[in-house]
Amino acid sequence: MSGALLRVLAMALLRPGAACRAVAEQPRPFGLAVLLAILVTAVSSATLPRQLTLLDQALAPGGDMLRDLHRAAMHAGLLRVIVVDRLVPPPTLVLAAVLLVIASEPVLAVAEDRRRALWAIAIAGLVPLLVQRGGELAVSYLVDTPSRPVPGFPIALPQRFATGALLFWWRDDAPPDWLLSVNARLNLFAGWCVVIWSAGLRQLDRDGPTAWHVALPLGCVALAGLTTFWLRSLAAALVLGTP
Repeated sequence: MSGALLRVLAMALLRPGAACRAVAEQPRPFGLAVLLAILVTAVSSATLPRQLTLLDQALAPGGDMLRDLHRAAMHAGLLRVIVVDRLVPPPTLVLAAVLLVIASEPVLAVAEDRRRALWAIAIAGLVPLLVQRGGELAVSYLVDTPSRPVPGFPIALPQRFATGALLFWWRDDAPPDWLLSVNARLNLFAGWCVVIWSAGLRQLDRDGPTAWHVALPLGCVALAGLTTFWLRSLAAALVLGTP
């Protein structure tokens, strides 16, 4: 069974239409979700040794007692941020997949007996996350790093794999936080997910191809992006353990 699920995931990247047909005929959403979660987590966590080494370098004692105490106090919070960022899939696209399932049934009148197929297609549409995490892994080990990085450098290291708005940032100074947020939520991989979801909705909708097959996934990604952007401060506070 795992071999068949792996083939579906591979087809979702290369032949979205064929993958969605296979998923619609034999929906196995739970198996797809577990396998994809394992693969994404494995690739994501491979950046941790590099990031944790850089974090230790950034927070190493420098001889100034007050600064060293401050850095020691920062270590636990920054460590949690790195681990959560690597082990939790990008929340915007995961939320968009859930919203797609919720919205598709009433908007496209997806039949009740096709709900499992709809969930399977929503999960298959998240396969580009595996490629995204692979790119972040490569960048994390190939990019040049300073001998004494600043504390935030290990956290932002995977984000050097820019596929969104940061592609148009040519300045040498650090980009603003809002640009980093947009880049993390709206990028080429989000567009790739929309393409797969659109192909899947065409398989399920008995009325044939319509503009809704593209508009609905785009709307779900936009709404999910706005939601995670609005909640980003709360999420950061929870991870850091601050009120």
